[in-house]
Amino acid sequence: MTNVDRDRWHRLADLLPETAAEEVKECWETGEQEAGLRLLIEGLLASQTPVGGEDRARIAVFTEQWGQRELLAPGLLRCLGDGAPAAVRLLDGEGGEGGELLPGEGESAGLVLVPWMRCNRCGRYLLRAHRWEDWDDLSQLAVHYPIASADLGTVLRTFPADELDAAFADLLDHCPAAAV
Repeated sequence: MTNVDRDRWHRLADLLPETAAEEVKECWETGEQEAGLRLLIEGLLASQTPVGGEDRARIAVFTEQWGQRELLAPGLLRCLGDGAPAAVRLLDGEGGEGGELLPGEGESAGLVLVPWMRCNRCGRYLLRAHRWEDWDDLSQLAVHYPIASADLGTVLRTFPADELDAAFADLLDHCPAAAV
């Protein structure tokens, strides 16, 4: 991880009261990101700290990168929103918006696509592409991250599994509606 990631982590930790924020920051410094993410989300819930849409999505990216998405997503989705307009929205993926599983085509053939985040400006989606495992569920880790059109009918670009930050940045920074 980079200094940019460290700075983002510290900024997110600063959403918490000072003592809790220092604990989360210390987790980064000691290489305990999984524990830090748990502390961050538990702290946000306990302190009832409102979280903006982009911050919630950034936390979700960290949980995905550190293999904690399945464990921590329910808590993250329960965190209070701040009510402010946000460029991106984390979808719940549990039968509500974003809960639909889509068959992959082209580069994603044989995979299942899960809508994960949506741009509130143009409607494009960041998807997770998973294998369907023998135990009748999605693989824990995504194979890659497609960006799809607002109608979910077209994959516009696909990012390898190790380029989740680039996929998230594409969703935020290359919005056609933001350029207007």
